[in-house]
Amino acid sequence: MKVGLIYEIESVKPHSPDHEYRVFWDTMAQIERADQLGFDSVWAVEHHFLNEFSYCSAPEVFLGCVSQRTSRIRIGHGVAVLPFNHPIRVAERIAVLDIMSNGRVEFGTGRSTTMDEILGFGLKPEETRPRWREAIEMIPRMWRDDPFSYEGQFWSVTRPVSVIPKPIQKPHPPMWVAAVSPDTFKLAAQAGLGALGFTLGVEPSEVASRVRLYRDTPRDPHAPGAATNRQVSLNLMCMAGRDSGATDRAARDAVLWYARRGLELVQEVGRQAPRDEQSYHYLHQASRVDPADITRDYYEYMKEADLIAVGDAAEIVRVAARYHEIGADQILFLVQYGGLSHAQVMETIEVLGVSVIPELRSWPTPGAVTPS
Repeated sequence: MKVGLIYEIESVKPHSPDHEYRVFWDTMAQIERADQLGFDSVWAVEHHFLNEFSYCSAPEVFLGCVSQRTSRIRIGHGVAVLPFNHPIRVAERIAVLDIMSNGRVEFGTGRSTTMDEILGFGLKPEETRPRWREAIEMIPRMWRDDPFSYEGQFWSVTRPVSVIPKPIQKPHPPMWVAAVSPDTFKLAAQAGLGALGFTLGVEPSEVASRVRLYRDTPRDPHAPGAATNRQVSLNLMCMAGRDSGATDRAARDAVLWYARRGLELVQEVGRQAPRDEQSYHYLHQASRVDPADITRDYYEYMKEADLIAVGDAAEIVRVAARYHEIGADQILFLVQYGGLSHAQVMETIEVLGVSVIPELRSWPTPGAVTPS
């Protein structure tokens, strides 16, 4: 089983004058240590305008720096938000990063689930999925066709152009999509994309049904990419330490902060997206949950339901085993969130690298990346 890290790059108030500088360099130090300890991958989100929750508005710049300060860890966009970016610029940036990392890029894609970001870029919620679909059709063709042209609803390249450079991974870097709802798991399988799923707020039984749906759905023969990625990756909030009691006490407030803030961010889309827009149906349901209900009791429920992994190495392995049994190929641990200190995050990475990865690495996985 593959093991990675995923970062929002959070900086929770109260803020010091240099908090933005400090959070980026702390994150870099954490990733350098993860590379040394043998983590398979590190992923960075793309978010905009989300004060405290994420400062990772230019992941292509940050990940370019990561590529030069690491040697083996794979480097993932988790994800590039395609409706906010012209597909040509995305194709160029991914290709350059693949070259500069010596072929270590994982290309995750998504469409955005916060109203601040959607409206901030002048878009409508109902446009985000068709814009994403158009972009994932265009980008692999840019890496294959030279010259490239395209006529679409949202983007058109009517004059044939050479989109350069090309990535060094052939036929192209593995492609993924952020999969929150069941229909996106099905869409991912049809498009030949890996599924980047979540555990927070989703019962393990529901995660299992989504993974089964993904495995049972065949790839569309007209899918856009030249390679099929049949992997399922699951994000799992984690804090690990050698003292389970102290780790639990430190994690509780940070987990609850993240859960409340994340819910508030997605609820606004659920309230404002058109009711007939089925692709945001799951957010209509989330909009009925009161963030005030996310209390200490909810934290205990999350632990008991294995929606988070908090404790010593044995506890982390036990929770990860739940998701391996469900059919996950990879766990991406979210370890920096909700005001946890740099020292606390480093301890989690150390425990994972020394005592958890060797066990998880021995577990087989069903997925693969293959030429189509």
